[in-house]
Amino acid sequence: MRAIQRGLLLMMVLFLTTSGSLASAETVRIQLKWFHQFQFAGYYAALEKGYFAEEGLQVELIERDISRNNIQQVLAGEAEYGIADSAILLYQQQGAPLRIVAPIFQHSPNVIVTRADSGILSPQDLVGRRVRLYNNETDGFPIMAMLAEQGVLAQGVIRQPYSPDLEALIRNETDAIFAYSSNEPFQLREKGLDVRIIHPAHYGIDMYGDMLFSSESEAIQHPERLQAMRRAVLRGWEYALDNKLEIAQLIREKYSQRKSLAALMFEAHAIEQAVDRFAVPLGTLDSGRLQYIAGIYQRHGLLDDHFRVDRRMYFDRAAGEGSNLTDEESLFLDQNDVIRVAVDPSWYPMEFVDESGQHGGIAADYLALLSQRLGIRFEIAQGVSWADAVTMVRERELDMFAMAARTPERDHFALFTQPYIRSPMVIVTDMGVDYIDSPVRLHGKKVAVVRGYASHEWLASNQPEIPLRLVDTTVEGLERVATGEVYALVDNLASVTFLIKQRGLSNLKVSGQLPLGFDLAMGVRSDWPELRTILQKGLDAISQEERDAIYDKWVRLEVETRPDLSKVAPYFIALLLILALVSLDAWRVRRLHRRLQEANRQLHLAEQRLIEQNHQLELLSITDKLTGAYNRLKLDEVLQQQHALAERYKRPVSVVMFDLDDFKRVNDTHGHHAGDLILRRFTELVLSLARKSDVFGRWGGEEFLLICPETTALDAADLANRVRVQLAEIVFEEVGTQTVSSGIAELRPSQSVNDWISHADKRLYQAKQQGRNRVVSN
Repeated sequence: MRAIQRGLLLMMVLFLTTSGSLASAETVRIQLKWFHQFQFAGYYAALEKGYFAEEGLQVELIERDISRNNIQQVLAGEAEYGIADSAILLYQQQGAPLRIVAPIFQHSPNVIVTRADSGILSPQDLVGRRVRLYNNETDGFPIMAMLAEQGVLAQGVIRQPYSPDLEALIRNETDAIFAYSSNEPFQLREKGLDVRIIHPAHYGIDMYGDMLFSSESEAIQHPERLQAMRRAVLRGWEYALDNKLEIAQLIREKYSQRKSLAALMFEAHAIEQAVDRFAVPLGTLDSGRLQYIAGIYQRHGLLDDHFRVDRRMYFDRAAGEGSNLTDEESLFLDQNDVIRVAVDPSWYPMEFVDESGQHGGIAADYLALLSQRLGIRFEIAQGVSWADAVTMVRERELDMFAMAARTPERDHFALFTQPYIRSPMVIVTDMGVDYIDSPVRLHGKKVAVVRGYASHEWLASNQPEIPLRLVDTTVEGLERVATGEVYALVDNLASVTFLIKQRGLSNLKVSGQLPLGFDLAMGVRSDWPELRTILQKGLDAISQEERDAIYDKWVRLEVETRPDLSKVAPYFIALLLILALVSLDAWRVRRLHRRLQEANRQLHLAEQRLIEQNHQLELLSITDKLTGAYNRLKLDEVLQQQHALAERYKRPVSVVMFDLDDFKRVNDTHGHHAGDLILRRFTELVLSLARKSDVFGRWGGEEFLLICPETTALDAADLANRVRVQLAEIVFEEVGTQTVSSGIAELRPSQSVNDWISHADKRLYQAKQQGRNRVVSN
């Protein structure tokens, strides 16, 4: 009989697996909101990295046809999913069967762009000015709402029809244009126009940007597919924002070459600001905020006053997913009734094991919720260090991590959920250490890291010049810094701040941050993918209120202590005596207090002056006194940094060596005051044409150097030619015109800094030999 039952169970699993495969074979279409660009990076990442496939989805991304309404295309059944902004509420009010699945952009990137020299600094400055507006006021609505609520529309603007022609702003045919903060500002600056940006969010109009949505029929008929789509898309966005350069290169290689790599990277950083994932978890939808946005539409007559946001209008994560496990997942839990968990026994407040053997901390509270809702029995490993716990998961003696950072090494033996806690990786030092702006400043200094932590793996792989000192716990590392045995400790911010306060290590501080955060997730052994999916469903079902409650509980622990009354009593008695003395001699205490206040004020002023003087000294040490540009010392430092970055990431970087032609004649004929004027004016010209990422300084005498990251020799030569042409157009009093020659060198593989600069110098010599006032490049 039992054999028959087992056979029927096996047949059922095979049938369900086959059914799932057949269902996954159906192509699911996503209608994009615009042309292929970084705006949709998360969808490309989910497709190319197999996140859609892991969820059983076969997905097609459809590029926008601007002659058609992308929302109507989803309503017409031409795609199951689409991307739109908060204007989707206008369709839902009209009864359109649409469901918001996940906001990707927490903030709309719609902005107004003006010329920097226009004097337009705020919306009020647009009154009476020429503004290119969309024909349909629902397009770019955040901008229209800002203009209306700031009284600009009522006072009047010169309304011009919208046009994608950016040259109109350059030609001064308009004063302001509608734009995306991720696109047009870069394009205009690339064309040599300095611009200002007016953002509606700065004036109280903060609306959702791009949101993934589906048809109502998709949400009702395929709820599991909708949940799978949401999970895969959010994983894709996490990957895309963590690997911007890789995805930008992928877009150019596979999807579109309309934008340069530099433009895509600018867009990537702007998109990350709109997503705001470090302040709000990806995909978070706040129904109260949605109602607030609806209220803005209502104030401007676009929504009915009686309109209210209904739960049926958006995907409710907590209600939608819950513990809705598939038959295969339920069978997995039946077959594995105990899950053995690896924990860090002393990682306060993230997780720890107390003296009674109980698991505590943030991770423990999450496990408790998952156990309650999914019916999983978790067994915490006892008496095991973190390093040994990692080894035991690798050897499959333990089944999962309660909380761990995903690293390349751990990816070999574990599968990770999406992060549920984020904390920056910081550098802790003695109070006497200045701010550390780069891990390069730790080279040659003894730095403690906890053995087996992600910080250990990252530093060992990426900063071999730092001599690491391995410790078993964060507490041990902090104590070694406090006693001077090591220069610094690298660990996560939440733990070190908690322990510094708890242990009273008042001589320690956070002195810097590394370009890596602890994205903490649950990880399971690689041969159990079902468990990863189960845990992810459970984590997704935990509401934001529950997450906040867990966080607040452990944050409060940082400052809550239980006083020892035997120690407090003497101080209490002393306090009573002091109060008695104060009551008898109040006038003397008040006078002393006033003197102390004045002394503190003078001390604070002296401290501020000292800080300002130190800042000025630091600035003077790297600045050329005559021109205000960087000096040779600073240029040498930047050359070394850019050389290291280019070598590591195989990215282009070029230098431009400038030399003012016949400059000695200027000084000899007209005097040094005339020459100094030319040097300063030349510096101003180059800085006005160079990008913010470029570094410019005086190499010596009349020679200058411009360092251009992410720039080929061809692009650097184009910039140098613009400098050459515009300089020749300037007429200097006494001197007349002045020309400049330039030599360009792009860094070659395995080329040293000296050879690189020597190469640029040779090109400069060739420019001089060929008659001056020219640019020679490799």
